[in-house]
Amino acid sequence: MAGILRIEGKTRAEVSVLLVDNATIKKLNRKYRGLNRTTDVLAFSQQEGGYRQGNPDLLGDVVISIDKTLSQSRQYKQPFKKELCLYIIHGCLHLSGYDDIGRQRRSQMNKRQQEILDKLELEGLCG
Repeated sequence: MAGILRIEGKTRAEVSVLLVDNATIKKLNRKYRGLNRTTDVLAFSQQEGGYRQGNPDLLGDVVISIDKTLSQSRQYKQPFKKELCLYIIHGCLHLSGYDDIGRQRRSQMNKRQQEILDKLELEGLCG
């Protein structure tokens, strides 16, 4: 994860990652996003709302469904480690201010996500 943050220019940033099952991420998705379904990754910023006054190096939390990671790695015929890395990148990008709501923003975020994944694969950190 340090590689992701370094590529994004955040050399002193801190992010926590929590790996959960589908039932847990579905509960979180319902509670915090109002969506009663599973998802692959959620990001909770510590730099927004009432948390803004806290530590500027603490970006937030990334929650990943390990069940979804496994099923999607099989579906897309990707190594599990690469799929997991993709979700960590995705969550870190959300915590860095990227948004994937709308076609243009989603396209920008997907492009940046792929650039970071490619760099990390070259460094032997993902894949």
